Amino acid sequence: MRIIISLVLLLTAGAYWFILDGSTPANTDYEFPLAEMRELINDSDGPLPTALNLEIISTDEAPLLAAHAGLHFEAFHLAMTSFQVKGGDGDIIIGGAMDKTLYEPTKQSDNATFSDAGYRRMLDAMLASDATLITHEHIDHLGGIVRAPDPAALAPNLMLSAPQIAAMAVLAGNDGLAAAYKTLAPADLSSPRLLAPGVAVAPTPGHSPGSQIFLIRTDNGQEYLLIGDIVWAMKNIKKAWGRPRLLQYMFFKEDRAQVQRQVRALHELSTAEPSLILLSSHDKDWLDGLVAAKKLGKNFQ
Repeated sequence: MRIIISLVLLLTAGAYWFILDGSTPANTDYEFPLAEMRELINDSDGPLPTALNLEIISTDEAPLLAAHAGLHFEAFHLAMTSFQVKGGDGDIIIGGAMDKTLYEPTKQSDNATFSDAGYRRMLDAMLASDATLITHEHIDHLGGIVRAPDPAALAPNLMLSAPQIAAMAVLAGNDGLAAAYKTLAPADLSSPRLLAPGVAVAPTPGHSPGSQIFLIRTDNGQEYLLIGDIVWAMKNIKKAWGRPRLLQYMFFKEDRAQVQRQVRALHELSTAEPSLILLSSHDKDWLDGLVAAKKLGKNFQ
C-alpha cells in the first residue's frame, strides 16, 4: 500500500511539475531596456512611422495548456505573423512566418489555414523594405525567409544576428541553404539599437539565444512592444504564468528561468504602462482585437 501511495504522490508531483506549474518569481530584478530604447527614439531625427500593419500568414489551433501551464483544454487560436512598420522614410518588416512547405507538415489542427496571398504580400513588402528582421530564429519566424523563392533578392535587406543566421541552415532542408544566405554578415544586435526614427530593437535572450524585442512609436504617440515568443498567449502576461515544462522538453530548449523572469516583468510592465500595446507573435484573438480596434492595420500595404 505504501508503494502505491508513493507512486501516486510521485505521479502527482510529476504532473504538476511538467504540466501544471507555470509560476514566475514573485519578485524579479529583470528589466527590459525600455528606457534606453526610448532614449534612442527620442534622440532620433526624421518622421515617425505612420502605422503598424499585421499580416497573418497562417493559423492553427492547439489546447491552451500548450501555451499556459495548467489543465486548459479549450482551443488556443494561433497566428503565424509578420509586422510591417510603415515609416516616413521607408518600411521595416519584422517576422518571416513559414512558407507552405514548412506549414503543411507542422500544422496541428483540421482548422489550420495558410494564406498564399498573405505570404506573397509579406515577400513583396520585404523586397520593398529598408530592412527585414525577426524576433527570433525559430521555424515559424524565420522559415518563410529561408524557403523564399528568391533568396538573392531578399538577402540584401536582411538584418539578422549571428544566432539567427546560424539557424538558417537547419531550416533549409535537403536542398541546402541558398548561396545568397551563406554569405550574410551578421548584424550587431547585441545591445539596444535604433533601426529608424521611432523603431528600436534590443536583445532579450531566453526563449532562444537570438530573441529580441522591438519598440515602435508611431506619429500619433502610440507605442508598441513586439515581444516575440516570450509568451504565446497574452493570458500568460495577465496571470504572470508561463508555459508547461513538458512542451519545452519535447519541442525546443529555452532558458526557462530567464523566460519566467521576463514573463513576470511583462506582467508588471503591463500594469505600470497600460497604454503600451504588447504584441505576442501568436495570440490570434488578441491580434484580431487590435485590428478591430484599429490599433493595427490589417494586411500589408
